[in-house]
Amino acid sequence: MELKVRTTRTLKVTELAVTPEERTALANLYGNPDYQALLDVMERGCIELETAHFNTDIGHPEAVLGGHCLTKGVWQFFAYVQKQVLNAYNSRMADDDQSEPPSLNDVIQGVE
Repeated sequence: MELKVRTTRTLKVTELAVTPEERTALANLYGNPDYQALLDVMERGCIELETAHFNTDIGHPEAVLGGHCLTKGVWQFFAYVQKQVLNAYNSRMADDDQSEPPSLNDVIQGVE
């Protein structure tokens, strides 16, 4: 598989929902050290943009406002990615817990 940097939209507007296959892949990222490395890279990118914003000349209010909007957006995206991975992991854990059939003792106690 050739790796390419995506610079334009590749998904359709109707493809916003995460598929079950993607959810499984996201859940697998959770405990992976590679995911931690990716988070560190993304956080460094957020910090670089935030630092550039902080260094914006206050004599240019439009640039200050634009920097604020951009900085807030990248931090929100950073949180969004983490929430997607965490939600996929938690939903997989919930599915694993529910997949166990009840024991005979649980069934008997439910009848009483």
